[in-house]
Amino acid sequence: MAAIELSFINYPKVKIDSKQELLVRIHDESGNLTTEKKLKKGDVELKTPFFREWNVEAHNGDKKVFNYKLKLEKQVVFINFKNIALGDSIMWPAYLEEFRRKHKCKLYVKMRYPELFDKSYPDITFLKKGQHIKNVDVQITPRVLVDGAPLLDGPPGILNLKKGELRPLIDKPTLKRTIEKKYVCIATHSTSYYKYWLRKNGWNDVIKYLKKLGYEVVCIDGDDVADYGRVKMHVPKGCIKKTGMRNLLERVNDLYFCDFFIGLASGLAWLAWAMEKPVVMISGFSGESCEFKNPYRVINKNVCHGCWGKKGDINDPFYCPEHYGTSRQHECSREITFEMVKEKIDELI
Repeated sequence: MAAIELSFINYPKVKIDSKQELLVRIHDESGNLTTEKKLKKGDVELKTPFFREWNVEAHNGDKKVFNYKLKLEKQVVFINFKNIALGDSIMWPAYLEEFRRKHKCKLYVKMRYPELFDKSYPDITFLKKGQHIKNVDVQITPRVLVDGAPLLDGPPGILNLKKGELRPLIDKPTLKRTIEKKYVCIATHSTSYYKYWLRKNGWNDVIKYLKKLGYEVVCIDGDDVADYGRVKMHVPKGCIKKTGMRNLLERVNDLYFCDFFIGLASGLAWLAWAMEKPVVMISGFSGESCEFKNPYRVINKNVCHGCWGKKGDINDPFYCPEHYGTSRQHECSREITFEMVKEKIDELI
């Protein structure tokens, strides 16, 4: 008689202690994710970032001596995100709710910015800082898949859900308008230099144009200055600076009352999208289908563009896999003109 122990913490694992050699197989329904191993004693693991309702089998020759199919109904499932950015946090909750409904499980989630989702998803327990959960049946530790594919294909692909764009619900604080005039929110900073809009005077021209149209321009960046060693990036002049690492619910308030948002492919753009605000997104490093569907996306397809994640080290702040160190480095961003951005603004006014 063999002793067989199963674990589904992060990925499926099988521990075997048998007097006879067994063939142990772990696989999903499709057979695309599978591993097998012959052994008497030891472990069999299928390390993968994807969750599936795993099948575990053990065979003694032609005889199947063990068969188990994972079912999540009424199980305690813990989804543990590690070090994800604001945009990544925003793209997941709607899919987490679909996952919970599909499997009828007890779902616990640890991620950044739980204050954005806690009330909107009452059947999901978002763990706060310092909170922990014991006696977990299944744990999933997702990672962001950067391969040039649409980012919103990631959550349903990992959780084995039907692909499709789902916009999350966002908790709203007690809302209060703090700027009487009509206004537009902008955010000019990002996590890497190559994600910036690098057109000379681009932001200054945008601010002047918006003011000419009668708008106040409110900058909601987290920092006044971002230091990338070789270069420092400053927020533009001429706008109302509501910069600083403020509570995100304050940013929700700022965005709720603005007419539209202009920014980069950054977390604040994802937040504005989640709040159903029009987003003029200025981005050349990522492809048009990389983020959410957006009629106000600004990209110059007459120059090199959309290379993000296809090769090279995206953690290099000066990433440019095709033209690094040449005069064409970051032309995807530099060659987006003010007139291109103005065209999208004009569609919104």
